[in-house]
Amino acid sequence: MSRSHSLVLVILPARGAYPLRLPLTKRITSIGSDATADVRLATAPPRWAVVHRGADDGETVEVHVASRGERQNLAPGERLEADGIELRLESVAAARAREQAIDALVSALAAVESPERAVELLVSGLIEASGADLGAVILADGDAYTIAAARDKHGAVVAEARELLSDTIVRDVLGSGERVQLDDIAAHSRYRAVPSGTALRLGGALCLPMRLDGRTLGAVFLARHDRVALDDHTLAELRVLAAVAVPLLAQLRRAPAVTAGADEILGDSPAVHQLRGLIRRVGPSDLGALLHGASGSGKELVARALHAASRRAAKPMISINCASVAPALLDAELFGYRKGAFTGAVADRVGLVEAAHGSTLFLDEIADMPLAMQAALLRVLEQREVKRLGDNLPHAVDFRLICATHKSLDAEVAAGRFRADLLFRLREVTIAVPALAERSEDIALLAHAFLRRAEQQLGLVMHALSEDAQAALRAHAWPGNVRELKSTMRRAAVLADSKLIRASDLGLPGLDGHVTAPLPAVTTAAAVEPLATVRDAFIRDYVERAVAACKGDREAAARALEIGVRSLYRYLA
Repeated sequence: MSRSHSLVLVILPARGAYPLRLPLTKRITSIGSDATADVRLATAPPRWAVVHRGADDGETVEVHVASRGERQNLAPGERLEADGIELRLESVAAARAREQAIDALVSALAAVESPERAVELLVSGLIEASGADLGAVILADGDAYTIAAARDKHGAVVAEARELLSDTIVRDVLGSGERVQLDDIAAHSRYRAVPSGTALRLGGALCLPMRLDGRTLGAVFLARHDRVALDDHTLAELRVLAAVAVPLLAQLRRAPAVTAGADEILGDSPAVHQLRGLIRRVGPSDLGALLHGASGSGKELVARALHAASRRAAKPMISINCASVAPALLDAELFGYRKGAFTGAVADRVGLVEAAHGSTLFLDEIADMPLAMQAALLRVLEQREVKRLGDNLPHAVDFRLICATHKSLDAEVAAGRFRADLLFRLREVTIAVPALAERSEDIALLAHAFLRRAEQQLGLVMHALSEDAQAALRAHAWPGNVRELKSTMRRAAVLADSKLIRASDLGLPGLDGHVTAPLPAVTTAAAVEPLATVRDAFIRDYVERAVAACKGDREAAARALEIGVRSLYRYLA
């Protein structure tokens, strides 16, 4: 980009008005209500101001304001105000730096493990990306809220952040779930006297809700000492980042003192809280556990959490899916063999039972184990020793056994396919792993978490879930449970056309497409209209339909379309 296009003039015609953004491509740019002005403002005097760029294409401009009869130099980031009109200069390089800051923040959030550290990074990154002077992450707690982190643009803790605890802006956002964007706090009748505006000397503020599954978990608060006017692109990026951080906030809201391993079980539903409680109590013991739950519900994750909470956690858990190994080979896999025990046994091999000595053995789909193997396993559990195939000497073993199945073992015993004596031995503790349909409150949280994981693994940009996407996730039956949800989010991360994932991007069966306006017929070359004209007509028609569907409530229509009210008015103009 040439240096002549490296500066942008931002004009705020009046307090609360939408800012005009104009790349400075000319040496002299006139502003006013006169018909000959380069930039026409109906609210300005005929010849309000003239902006001069130097011949050397430097990073400053000279502004001559006629009503003042004076000249003022402006550098990027500086502003002037006269006759109720504000003029500000921005550098394209600064805008690019903000975009780079957003990309850096996305990468940092994808790599960080501690939610506390992630929130600190989020505050610092949002301040840099928005050009704010200070920022805070607010954590909702019933009717009250706390400040998870508050920093200024230099990284220092904001000492006056306690003023946010009685702030009308934050309470309005947490209560309504809608953002509050104030370009000029002093010009707003409701917010001009808020405590934070006085204590923190704020000129403008932006407060974004952080929502999950219809609930507002917290908010991001950003503010500047001068008047703020964020462009739509930066605002959209900030909204995505706020959505990205929702799972982090959900983790911060969790009860403290979660046992190691149990924190891998994501969710805030009563079923998950009960499951974590069992892991806390059973994990440190040596009791055998029988996990029962539908396929894909996360039984192996629960097994690993139990192992991580035990005294055996220093050694890796040994696991095998009994349904995935041919019955003829399962004996050798579990118990091992000596060289020459059978054709192909060219060397000694340690079985999984022996390999689990001092650790945990996890047998998934235990109901598919053949009866003969069940008898052998019962003998190992009773005598605590294992004998390899072809060996006469037993080897002492000390391991904890965790089994899992999606079948009813009582029914299997009644059908003669499972040994009753082994079942009695296995079910020292039985843990029911809830299906995803039984913990619907966790769907949105899990979807965000799987989305973040897929983006990190596949090297993709971060996405946010739209309201209609979250509604579609809640409405789906999830016969494949958590495994199906994980696959859905990986697919959406790859196939979504934008950073905002909508219901149509999820690929779930039974989803109706959006109602679209009819396209004009094209019969001859003469009938072809410019693409921009057709596009604008389509958008205007669709927005009008949205307003009609909301019974004329334009604010409700803007929320449904996920755009600002000002943008909606522009589309209708």
